[in-house]
Amino acid sequence: MNNDKTQKINEILTIPIRTKLAIFAALMRTDMKLWSKKIKDKFIDSMLWGTLTLAVATFVFPLLGLKNFGVLQIASVIITVIGFEIYWQLFNTTDELCQKGHLYYLFMLPIPTSWIFAQKTVFYTLNGAILAVSMIPMGKILLWNELNLAAISWTKLLLAIFSMSFFFACFLIMLASIAKKTEDVDHLFMRLLFPLWLIGGFQFTWLTLFKLNKFVACAALVSPYIYATEAARAAILGQVGFIPFPICICTLNFCGFAFAWIGYKRLQKKLELA
Repeated sequence: MNNDKTQKINEILTIPIRTKLAIFAALMRTDMKLWSKKIKDKFIDSMLWGTLTLAVATFVFPLLGLKNFGVLQIASVIITVIGFEIYWQLFNTTDELCQKGHLYYLFMLPIPTSWIFAQKTVFYTLNGAILAVSMIPMGKILLWNELNLAAISWTKLLLAIFSMSFFFACFLIMLASIAKKTEDVDHLFMRLLFPLWLIGGFQFTWLTLFKLNKFVACAALVSPYIYATEAARAAILGQVGFIPFPICICTLNFCGFAFAWIGYKRLQKKLELA
């Protein structure tokens, strides 16, 4: 087994970098082409959930005394759509690994296994970001005058979206290394992802939580959602009242790289990859 790994490593080292990049690009094109066949249904699902959620926040919550809650909620909707997409990708990835499907056989390609995981990470990141950006026009239609597009810092908003997508793409790699069977994904969702989302500021800001209970607010900082929602709100509404934007972005990207490395090493060992 060790001789086979050594032989593969030696073969990979002799392959020109241009060839490796060509394989990487071909894998990306294939994945995006397959995903594009599902994108219509994904848009419909995301729009349906996002529209209903934002409609309640915009038209029902004000009757309960929560004024301008819709514009606060749009940031949460944009970010949460990423989590939905990554959950589906986690289920699919875990199933392929357990069943030794298409993904498993990619490891036999003449490129380093790290490149395979990097390509998947880029692919997952783009998937989540595309769906998240698609929520913005829907938000403008429902909120109309409440959402001033000219006041949005688009650079910050796109950075927040891509940082969150990147984080969850990396988090997916680690979660896939933990799941021993496909059924474990449901348990990971209910025991890990759902609690992180619940305390991640979907319907409240971190400052509001801090005023309510400092201990709970500090505990909420373990959730990546809180940094993503706070970053998105800072981009849409301005920095005042939210966790500093640079801290949010740096935390998401640092944790993303850390989880990607941990997940890659675990899967490399688990699958006995070279």
